[in-house]
Amino acid sequence: MELHKGAVTIHVCTRLFHVKAQSPHRIFQQPGFLQFRLLSSVSTTSQTLEQKWIPLIREHDRNRAKLWENVKNGRSYILSMFPYPSGHLHLGHLRVYTVADVLYRYQSMRGMVVLQPMGWDAFGLPAENAAIDRSVSPLNWTKTNISHMRDQMESTMLLGLDWSRELSTCNEEYYRWTQWLFLKLYQAGLAYHRLAFVNWDPVDHTVLADELVDAEGRSWRSGALVERRLLRQWFFRTTVYSESLLNGLKQIEGNQWRDVIQMQRGWLGNLDGTQMDFDLETTTPLTENHSSNCDAFANVAGERVTVFTRYPGLAVADAISHINVNPSSVYFGDHFRLPENQRGINSSRKLVLCSHPLPNGGGLFRLCVASTCASSPWPERLAITARHPFTNRLIPMIRQPQSKQPENAAFPDELCFALKGSNDTDLNYLFQLPPPPVRFRALQSSSGVEPLVDPADVSFDDLDNYTFVTPLAPLNGVRVTDTTGKALELLKSSKRGGHWTSELRTDWLVSRQRYWGTPIPIIHCRSCGIVPVPEDQLPVRLPTLDRPLNRGDAPLKDNAAWRHTECPQCGRPAERETDTLDTFVDSSWYYLRYLDPQNKQAICDPVKAGRGLPVDIYVGGMEHAIRHLYYARFVAHFLHDLGVIPCREPFLRFLPVGLVLGQTFVERRSGRFVAPSEACKSEDKNVDSTWIERSTGARLDVTWDKMSKSKLNGVDPSEVVRRHGIELVRLTMLANVGPHRARKWQEDGVLRGLLSWQTKMARLVNGLIDFADTPHERGQWKLLFGPDDPLSQDPTDFCVVHERTIAQVNSYYNDSFVLSAVIARLQELTDLLRRKSRSSGGPGPTSFLFLRALADLIVMLAPVAPIFACELWSGLQFACLQKAPPSVQNVLASLRVQYPCTSPLHAWPYDLSKLVLDQPFPLPSGENAGKIQPSLLADCAS
Repeated sequence: MELHKGAVTIHVCTRLFHVKAQSPHRIFQQPGFLQFRLLSSVSTTSQTLEQKWIPLIREHDRNRAKLWENVKNGRSYILSMFPYPSGHLHLGHLRVYTVADVLYRYQSMRGMVVLQPMGWDAFGLPAENAAIDRSVSPLNWTKTNISHMRDQMESTMLLGLDWSRELSTCNEEYYRWTQWLFLKLYQAGLAYHRLAFVNWDPVDHTVLADELVDAEGRSWRSGALVERRLLRQWFFRTTVYSESLLNGLKQIEGNQWRDVIQMQRGWLGNLDGTQMDFDLETTTPLTENHSSNCDAFANVAGERVTVFTRYPGLAVADAISHINVNPSSVYFGDHFRLPENQRGINSSRKLVLCSHPLPNGGGLFRLCVASTCASSPWPERLAITARHPFTNRLIPMIRQPQSKQPENAAFPDELCFALKGSNDTDLNYLFQLPPPPVRFRALQSSSGVEPLVDPADVSFDDLDNYTFVTPLAPLNGVRVTDTTGKALELLKSSKRGGHWTSELRTDWLVSRQRYWGTPIPIIHCRSCGIVPVPEDQLPVRLPTLDRPLNRGDAPLKDNAAWRHTECPQCGRPAERETDTLDTFVDSSWYYLRYLDPQNKQAICDPVKAGRGLPVDIYVGGMEHAIRHLYYARFVAHFLHDLGVIPCREPFLRFLPVGLVLGQTFVERRSGRFVAPSEACKSEDKNVDSTWIERSTGARLDVTWDKMSKSKLNGVDPSEVVRRHGIELVRLTMLANVGPHRARKWQEDGVLRGLLSWQTKMARLVNGLIDFADTPHERGQWKLLFGPDDPLSQDPTDFCVVHERTIAQVNSYYNDSFVLSAVIARLQELTDLLRRKSRSSGGPGPTSFLFLRALADLIVMLAPVAPIFACELWSGLQFACLQKAPPSVQNVLASLRVQYPCTSPLHAWPYDLSKLVLDQPFPLPSGENAGKIQPSLLADCAS
């Protein structure tokens, strides 16, 4: 049998389903039918269906992917976070990509052309360490892993991925544009180089972000105690966009983001102040070596100190007494101290000035003898000063060893005002600090002009009653509390701050002291200073390694041929930057490159960016809901300001997927982990532990933890798929627990229930084929519809349950993403159909509403179980197109002609000549219920 469209499909179906109905458990198959039993022969059944349908489904997906560039409207971009190519997929990967693929198939059946690309987050410390351990190059290690994981994806999952857009962050055609992004940030003043204390991992020899150091001060990966080192580092000025990022959250608020928005708000903090930068000056001579070597340095020329203040008006007007330098500050070190403060008395003791605070906020000072030269418990005036950017005054910097500030404060350098009641006002007298140039004048009264008032006579509480008297024209004569806006504008125009931010959030440290990363496109010249690499010289390629790496190697520093170059400005000898970029930079913009992966002239064609962005649904692990999203949103806001992308927020909806947890067995006494295969349930009722170790009888405690090799609780996805098949594992990932929550991996109970459900659906379709294929029954098959339909007046409200199921399933697929509830509702609809089947005394296929509900069940099943849905649909095709009498086919044809209609459940929206994946998804009444989504695949083929 051949039809004008979908002829291949129908030809395949008529060849495969010319069978006799002999088993209620059979799956529709070519001559010689297949037994479908609970738990027995599951792998055989799955393998047969996979061989039959996967090639056809993948061809269908490839054809749909080709439509993306050719349609103007009706696009949807569904993106799952790309993986680090470790070499092996884990169940967490399967869960994330399965969820994304379900949404891809649902949107496709809604008539959308959906983009679902895939790539590899290939740079980074894990790959470099793994390559070192195996004495191979990181490049070869990564390429091998990518190839293996791509094969794993093909063999363990059925994903509608567009592999033509595949990218890898370690490919020079990709990191060329990462370097371009760095240069644009540098040109905008948002990338800068400065001294910073960093968390140094002595084992992995690299810098760690604060979040990668545990509560005990150990590295998250190596377990080594982290050291605190002073290095020159590259930063992105993310705090400039704090207000923009906070406001952007209002555009994406909704159930889809759930508590992720609160996590983003918490990360940004309370935006109640601003940063302000001061140039540093010093008379301390010293010679500094290369850019990242800060063991010793001569001066701080070109350096800036950044402070946080909630009083930008006071700071800009220069009502400043001094800057406190606290112990966690870069400038707290001995090399910034005055020589006389480092000189001991009698080689072991110093006279020190001790402060004794008084209840009124003041203090008494007296000389004491310190017991050692190493400690310095008293405040000191440092050899460095900060130059005020608007008054040009040199502001003293005071070393404060006994600061009450938190040890790892974001801003350890603290701005102190010369106002009455300020914390360190007494230090003005102790160190004879010069008074600030600003004065105050009380608001005019009826008596005339008020006299000038010194800052020391004005308290913070009285600022609203005074105006500034200052040479700084924009602030002169303005009420102090009204100067905030003007002060912020002055700071912004001078590129010294002025953006609302939080005192808890600092800028993004992006440099790493490793080889396997994106080279930073900067050249250090002794004459010109920091010089960006010209864009026409990008990419700055990583040099090829001539031997395997060892721990502690610095191949970029040691490669003189690569490191030494010419300055692009003066042509003199210079050196390349030897740090590489944090991998979060690579992953901060990859969603954009997918839209135009082959473009050699631009990061992305603006037209393609306009068509594809924002990403409609972004699917990924909850563990990436803070830092990765924060960095990606920052880059998107910046690219929007450049005019590269049309939107500030890159992701319209974000679906955080919970972890997959493994059952973990721990020997109670020793704390030793035990493999699940070595654990068994105790039969001794006197033992207070349900589980014991099989070989020793030791009692075991059982918990559910994140899967890891060290806990012996990992599960090999390939082995699970081999036992149960792609589709059953897919359903197991989706059933019982919503994607937002952690999934406890338990096979037997869930699998048994899912297999039972599959059997019930198979029996429904088998029953339809039996009814159509039996000559006696076939002669009596009269399809009743409208008022004559026995289910239209069903006392159990068949139509109400049917339509409610359609509405709920659409809501779960499209709004809440609770895919486990989709399965639950489809299971309920399956049970309803079984109760109305002929085997249960119902009208079965003689009722149009029954046939329509069965078709809806299969179509709504397709996104979560495309293989099984294709098999069930082909059985429906076989029964209705090959075996049904012409009268039944005529009824379906006439009801399709009438669709759309005011009562959509009483019409037939489906074209049985097409694959189930090309059918329109049923919609509830009132939501374009009568509209047939176009089959873009068929239109493309015609």
